[in-house]
Amino acid sequence: MTLAEAICGAIMALSMPNADTACKHMDTVVEASKRYNVDPVVMTALIHTESRWTPRAVSRHGACGFTQILPKYTKRFYGGQSSCEDLFDPRLSIYKGADILGYHLKRYRRSYNRSLCSYNAGARRCRPGIAKNKGHRYARKIMRLTRKIKRNMRYVHKDL
Repeated sequence: MTLAEAICGAIMALSMPNADTACKHMDTVVEASKRYNVDPVVMTALIHTESRWTPRAVSRHGACGFTQILPKYTKRFYGGQSSCEDLFDPRLSIYKGADILGYHLKRYRRSYNRSLCSYNAGARRCRPGIAKNKGHRYARKIMRLTRKIKRNMRYVHKDL
């Protein structure tokens, strides 16, 4: 059984919204995660939290696609500047999201909490000593969902 199949089985068993769409793109999530040294289960939780696996999602702030990226911040990641229309492509959105999260993980010595906070709220709002904010709550939410998926992976697939 592949990692993509194990994650897919876990999220299906959890009855997560749009789990069928998630499973359709899980191989891409695993590929992108490996490329940018990101835990694929964290990427799965991030995408679920950001867009509920809705490829054409747009936030009130203008963030687009599965990974809810602001197009103005895409210039330095995975192939240059993107528009919202570009980010509606699930593969591109997943790769850009993994690239951005991987960048933060390198920058913050593999701290998922600080990296996820920066992904959501920006690096300036996630420095040590800064009062806890929505970025910190976001990081905790993603990590809780990650643990839930991993527990379910072990439950559904006893050989993991």
